[in-house]
Amino acid sequence: VRKNLPPTGVGEGPLAPWILWHLWLARNNLVFNDHRCSSEDVRSKAIAAAREWNQCQQKPSADPKRAARPLMLIAGAATVRSDAAWNEVNQIAGLRWTINDDGVCSSFSALEHFVRSPLMAEGLALRRAILQCKEIGISKIRCESDSSTLIKSLNLETSAAELYGVVTDIIELASSFDSISFVWIPRERNVVADGLAKLVLSAELAIMAPTNIE
Repeated sequence: VRKNLPPTGVGEGPLAPWILWHLWLARNNLVFNDHRCSSEDVRSKAIAAAREWNQCQQKPSADPKRAARPLMLIAGAATVRSDAAWNEVNQIAGLRWTINDDGVCSSFSALEHFVRSPLMAEGLALRRAILQCKEIGISKIRCESDSSTLIKSLNLETSAAELYGVVTDIIELASSFDSISFVWIPRERNVVADGLAKLVLSAELAIMAPTNIE
């Protein structure tokens, strides 16, 4: 039987966070499923995840021929930033979003179960954020996300199968606003939502973890 060699090289992005994350997943797998992962397995999965994330987070091309719509600064628009953290073992996502409206920034969070992928989690976070804006009566919004795949899907109104339902929901919600735009931003500009999403997920996993009572 021929085995694939473990992946090597992750480009310009950091590897350490992905190793730590997959160590955490391996720990959960042991606690919840009594399944042990070898160090080689953890390393290979971390490298593969880091490489995939780097490829997905490339800034969309500025080629005007490929642009679906011009990105304009809309006067009076609230800035919405969303992010998500995903746990593969338990299929849980921590969602977090911030809404900056006229200088007042509010943050919100939620948990979603039965989430199949990190990309789906990103879409669910943005959908929650837009729905929140609709509920509180904001009519103009600028949605920012560091997921280039999600933003590209919304601007081109086409998506991968796993995003189809979420993208359809978001486009339908978009018709409720006077103006709405979807803009890619680099991850370093989305650290607040990213960090809060991880905290939401970590808190839920801590609650789920069994406690040994002597």
